Amino acid sequence: MSPCLTKVLDRNVDAYQSGSSLVINQGGQGSSKTYSILQLFYLILKYSKRPLIASVCSYAMPHLKIGVIRDLYKILLSFGENPAAIHNRSDHFFTIGNSTLEYFGIRDNYAKVHGPRRDFLFINEANNRVTYDDFDNLYQRTHVCTFIDFNPRSEFWVHDQVMPSFKHTLIKSTFRDNPWIPDSELQKILWKAGKPEFKNWWRVYGEGEIGIMEDTIFPNWEYGDFNTSLPYGYGLDFGFHPAPDAMLKSAIDKKNHIIYWDEKFYNSGLLPEELNEKVIEAKGKTQDRIIADSSAARMVAYLKSKGHNIHGVSKKGTIAEWIRLMQDYRFIITEDSFNLAKELNNYMWLDKKAGIPDDNWNHLIDGGRYFFMDQTQTRAFTRAV
Repeated sequence: MSPCLTKVLDRNVDAYQSGSSLVINQGGQGSSKTYSILQLFYLILKYSKRPLIASVCSYAMPHLKIGVIRDLYKILLSFGENPAAIHNRSDHFFTIGNSTLEYFGIRDNYAKVHGPRRDFLFINEANNRVTYDDFDNLYQRTHVCTFIDFNPRSEFWVHDQVMPSFKHTLIKSTFRDNPWIPDSELQKILWKAGKPEFKNWWRVYGEGEIGIMEDTIFPNWEYGDFNTSLPYGYGLDFGFHPAPDAMLKSAIDKKNHIIYWDEKFYNSGLLPEELNEKVIEAKGKTQDRIIADSSAARMVAYLKSKGHNIHGVSKKGTIAEWIRLMQDYRFIITEDSFNLAKELNNYMWLDKKAGIPDDNWNHLIDGGRYFFMDQTQTRAFTRAV
């Protein structure tokens, strides 16, 4: 039996060797993310010249035993180890080389969360009843590197609190990254592809993307690179505390009906000069075009006095009419656009019949709409927004 090595292992190795202290694995079914992280742990521990301690945990011990421990046995066998000889079942650890790999359920052994320190940490299926406080306590007690994996059924604390605040490496993977996936499992996954009733399942478990809440206004989005070959500009929405000032970079591929967005900032409580500095930081001192909310005419005038090429949007047509035009487009957003992804997943109609969207989740989206309106204005819209 030889080791089954995948692209996901390579990417985790690269992240670790680059010095990343936090590696987040977001992936679909059968992508090998859990298996690959365990393989990496084995290799690190086996060939370390000094004794190391690695911890593997999830919500509860039964979950570990039917997933991680089974995978670990297969990995040990593939590398020529005798799992039974190095496994201390009563105290829940493996001796690998001169190092230790321990495992525990967070709810079964909460002292481990607040107690001993370690070199490496792996939180398996972090969105399965593991809390942000659990993560924070474990992460603070890990010296070298923390790994996290999950199927992205919906947003949770990794997206809300960790990605925006902690330097990290994000690795997204799908079954396509795993040439060793059993054919029976592969066929079950592929059977659901393209079937409307499995649209959200396919998004999560087939494509490894965050699950979409029902009735979102812009469900047709995905992560990708910003298309730098297209003309671009910026959309800026002014916030009144606690709503944020929010700015994104935008390019529109009208021929192929694709909108590219890249979040630049999302901050509440900015003073005018602070906002000016944020705008400069976002785009440099270029004369790139900024389209902003025209109802904040004084702020537009202030930023223009600072030398920015900024204009208030010409508001022809209703918000609902512009939204429906934008729904004909596919959205590609950059992977660092944390708040933008959150907005897209939560932007829904309060009253669909009346065309009233939920304005709690539209700050960056409104900025994107302003730029879209500026680039695609037609005489068809005559009513004020």
